[in-house]
Amino acid sequence: MRFATAWRITVVGVLAFALTACFGPQPSVATVTASIPDRAAQVAPSEPLVVNAHQGTLTSVTVTANGAPVPGAVEPGGRRWSSTAPLGFGTTYHVQAQAQDEDQRLSIPLNSTFSTATPVDTVTVDRTRPTDGDTVGIAMPVSIYFSKPVTDRAAVERRLSVEPSVPTEGSFHWMADDQVNWRPKEYWKPGTKVRVRAKLYGVDTGGGVMGTADHETNFVIGRDQRAVGDVNTHMFTVFQDGQQVQQFPASYGRSVYPTQYGIHVAFEKHTSVRMRSDTWGGPQKGQPGYYDEVLPHAVRISNNGEFVHVNPATVGVQGEANVSHGCINLSPANGKWYFDFVQMGDPVEIIGSERPLTPADGDIADWTIPWDDYVKGSALYQPR
Repeated sequence: MRFATAWRITVVGVLAFALTACFGPQPSVATVTASIPDRAAQVAPSEPLVVNAHQGTLTSVTVTANGAPVPGAVEPGGRRWSSTAPLGFGTTYHVQAQAQDEDQRLSIPLNSTFSTATPVDTVTVDRTRPTDGDTVGIAMPVSIYFSKPVTDRAAVERRLSVEPSVPTEGSFHWMADDQVNWRPKEYWKPGTKVRVRAKLYGVDTGGGVMGTADHETNFVIGRDQRAVGDVNTHMFTVFQDGQQVQQFPASYGRSVYPTQYGIHVAFEKHTSVRMRSDTWGGPQKGQPGYYDEVLPHAVRISNNGEFVHVNPATVGVQGEANVSHGCINLSPANGKWYFDFVQMGDPVEIIGSERPLTPADGDIADWTIPWDDYVKGSALYQPR
């Protein structure tokens, strides 16, 4: 039995040697892939190039464009390489990479080529509101304005983010092809820090028009300050952090030109401003009620001619009658106090009027739109 056992071992050894001799070393189980397929063309350069090792680690990655190396970095663990500079427009890239498995056997090399698109035209973020570094009131929405109209709203919206430091439910809403807003469902929490990012570089916004730069804005929500204007009691009441701090007699719009009810938002302050009735659809020059005058300490609360401002001529009826063309008139002392107190983004809610504020009336009309309708204005809206 001992000889038989030895023979079996010898035969197995011979067979193993024979198999190795016939078939050679076992191939590596490691493979390498790139995030952009070989020979891909017209690639939008909105994302970095990524090279991944599967069942192994990268041993080399070389990416070139026009003969120059493309910078990149391997993540800890050695399984993923990413380009660290944006891909260019209208450029051809060559990718060479290899990996090894746990037994240090090298993978089949990756050798691929791709080219990026050349824009038909370009678009950027023209501006945002609030601007970087601002402190704003609890009713201020985010507004992003584009340098050109956007055709593919969904593609752009996927690249936008509003990141509050305090969990805040909110939604984007396209106000126009060149403007998208974001507002919280309820007023912001005071002290919230907000970062707004638009990662538009390389994004096809429609018809080959591509973004050429990313944009970032950071702002802070200030104190909870709000005002309520009652057109029937002729009073203007100011609150801070939930407590009433002032109440002023006021004069609101006469019945022909009523101050519109709803949530307005303070968004401009002028130490003095020229006001003409023909600029907002009021009486034209030569008609009864026409006016053209410069008035002090004016806070704009809509784009239809409504301000909270000083008007010495109506002090005698403030608190008793509504005689303006839609503005909230205050005395010189009271108007100056409110002008100094208000911060951009504070809500001004008008109650008791018979005419509503509508989206057509204001530069900041977000709060006139019911929440269920507001979320439907997102290009990514999906019914629940």
